[in-house]
Amino acid sequence: MTRREIFLATALTWEGVPWRKVGTRRDGVNCLGLLVGIARECDFLQDFVEVGEAWANFPRPPWKGAMLQKAREYLDPIKVSEAIPGDLLLYRIGHEPQHITVLTGLQPRTILHSNEASRKVKNSTVGALLIPTMAFRIRELDQ
Repeated sequence: MTRREIFLATALTWEGVPWRKVGTRRDGVNCLGLLVGIARECDFLQDFVEVGEAWANFPRPPWKGAMLQKAREYLDPIKVSEAIPGDLLLYRIGHEPQHITVLTGLQPRTILHSNEASRKVKNSTVGALLIPTMAFRIRELDQ
């Protein structure tokens, strides 16, 4: 299996994990904590885990531009139209990009995410009206 396939397979095992305001382990995660937890279980993403542990504990809601700034710092920005399963999609809530998800499918577009409304990690079909603000690639997935 490729690193991208391992990342996606690992990600999907998190479905059903409870949502928690701050958390990076299977007893409860927020959207960033989900990414850190998945990365922790992928041996090739330990640098991401170290950075993500602190990143997952930012104030709620994130201070102006914080999530976008961190994403640009540690991930490779790509066009949303170029995103493939395993890439990360950043969604705007209100005026700020503050919900990050894992793209799990293209036809239809599905995302793995954790949010307060669902109270758990879900692999959800995304309607045409919910358009990501940006997309990012974890560079280690394609090495």
